[in-house]
Amino acid sequence: MSSLPPASDETAPPKRAVLLVNTKSRRGKEWFADAKEGLAKRGVELEAAYSFRTLGELLGEAQAAIQRKVPLVVAGGGDGTFSAIARYFVETRTILGVLPLGTGNAFARDLGIPADVDRACDIVATGRVDSVDLGHAADDYFVNLATVGLTTYIAQNLTVPLKRKFGRFVYAIALTRALSHVKPFQATLTTENGEVGFDTLQIVIGNGRFHAGPFPLSPHASITDRRLSVYAVKSRSKATFFKMALWLPSGRHVGMDEIHYEDCRSGILRTFPHMPVTVDGEVCAQTPLDFSVAPKALRVVVPADQNPTS
Repeated sequence: MSSLPPASDETAPPKRAVLLVNTKSRRGKEWFADAKEGLAKRGVELEAAYSFRTLGELLGEAQAAIQRKVPLVVAGGGDGTFSAIARYFVETRTILGVLPLGTGNAFARDLGIPADVDRACDIVATGRVDSVDLGHAADDYFVNLATVGLTTYIAQNLTVPLKRKFGRFVYAIALTRALSHVKPFQATLTTENGEVGFDTLQIVIGNGRFHAGPFPLSPHASITDRRLSVYAVKSRSKATFFKMALWLPSGRHVGMDEIHYEDCRSGILRTFPHMPVTVDGEVCAQTPLDFSVAPKALRVVVPADQNPTS
């Protein structure tokens, strides 16, 4: 999708940067001062450092920094923050530095960046620049997931107060609430692999390796394989989710008889009835949904010894 010539990766990150932190993320408030000090003492020259209580303000400042051709924008937030900010980096030379401050931090896990302020600052200062894939759906880019079904109800229950109170346990709380509301629906998935139809309770279209925190989308998924991982629960039984939970930690849930799985470059998802689509935690579209992978669309700082394909 990029009109620019390929940028060379495997390079040291720039030292001139802007720091932008979403203080509504779970660790945003406590990490802002530490990140500012940690980057400065590691030789990163901060032109500016801002904390924001609204995502819109952060995005506006990120766009302004990229338009000024600031070489490195270091952003602190959760998966929703990185999903929203990613679009501004596509087809530019500005590089994204990642400080994972959210609850699940699936995008940071894909990059090998721990949820620790000192180690994350070390990576921003001493890592290397690599290019990773993005997903594209609903006329926008995403870093992690586009989902239909149960996950929409989960997203509606993942409120900021609950995330701050319960941390990662909030997913179990949200799942329990969602299971009491979700209803089966009909779906047709069309990709370069063919067309398949089924009754389902959830469909997941994933970019990268992890989702819902530490769980692999599949045993071999990665954020640099130029493919999307798609799986659907081919069942009308809510009990299937409890069975699937046993296999999620290894990613082998995709081998269950009740799961349809494929990887693909692009496709279209149709449902009956029309269903809301949740993209990286935000309900922002409705089926039918066109989706595709944007290979190597985002330049980002990763650990010097880390390969995001692993």
